[in-house]
Amino acid sequence: NNISMDNLLNEAFRFDVDSYATLIDNRVKIECADQRNYSGRVYTIDPLTQSIVLIDDTSNRVHIVLRPDIIQLIILDRNQSQQSHRDPFLPSNATTTATNQDESIRDRLGKIRKFLSSKRIPFQEKLEENNSITLLIQNGIVQINAPYTHENISGTNEIVLSRIKLLLKQIIN
Repeated sequence: NNISMDNLLNEAFRFDVDSYATLIDNRVKIECADQRNYSGRVYTIDPLTQSIVLIDDTSNRVHIVLRPDIIQLIILDRNQSQQSHRDPFLPSNATTTATNQDESIRDRLGKIRKFLSSKRIPFQEKLEENNSITLLIQNGIVQINAPYTHENISGTNEIVLSRIKLLLKQIIN
């Protein structure tokens, strides 16, 4: 069951979608360069960076394992029923209030993404430990954190920060 990472995770220009697709939803153990080991279910694999997004079976935490760190990948179990796994990226149906709150947060996030794209403002998204998404503008000079209100915008450059706040004030408040 051991897979040589070099055989599976080829160079980007030789990227084989089918090889990656066979890993999704499998339980795996990943050994990394600095004595770290991760195990869990493969949620997805980024085709560009070849990083693996892994969901820990026991804690339901999300780990992003970078391609250069991976020494070995061992498949523990082939595709189990997807119903047995809770997707940490989908809201839990604990209470309707929390769900409504989650929806308004997702709505604001969606509006901000659309707005930034329409204004041609480049941004990146960073998944935080609590599964929220932080939007990074200009490599983190400005950060927009959940729940994506006017108070959750911070930055190191006051000029860029004030301009972004002014732009976003129209759509999020």
